[in-house]
Amino acid sequence: MGLFSKKVKYPELTPENPATKQLHAIEDSLKQLAGQITDPLEVIPADGHAFVFIGKPPKRFGMAMVDDTVHSLVAAAKEQGIDAAQLQQINAKLRDAYLNFQDVPRYKTSVNGKAVIVTPSQQLAQEVSQITSGIYY
Repeated sequence: MGLFSKKVKYPELTPENPATKQLHAIEDSLKQLAGQITDPLEVIPADGHAFVFIGKPPKRFGMAMVDDTVHSLVAAAKEQGIDAAQLQQINAKLRDAYLNFQDVPRYKTSVNGKAVIVTPSQQLAQEVSQITSGIYY
């Protein structure tokens, strides 16, 4: 670890945290995603699903929505006929949303043996939902 490392230590997500219950509802799909992806994962729980930033937001990241299955943003956008330019605009909006909520509390947990960051922010989940509406659902 270098002198200027930005490694942040987050508190453990406790069983009492409402986000824990939300994650349990999508646990199988989240385990599937964690088993397939080597990049860091940051989960934003919502009711019945979660949004997952994959990689290192706000700079380089991908996005998935997890409910009873895993939905890649790129694949879902392609299914909806969204072109590369529109997808770049969506990614820019997601980046801005992430930056707007960078100071909200975050926690760590383990999913399928992989360290995962959990950001239980209803406002961030709503903003991501608005940005991606028409793509995922």
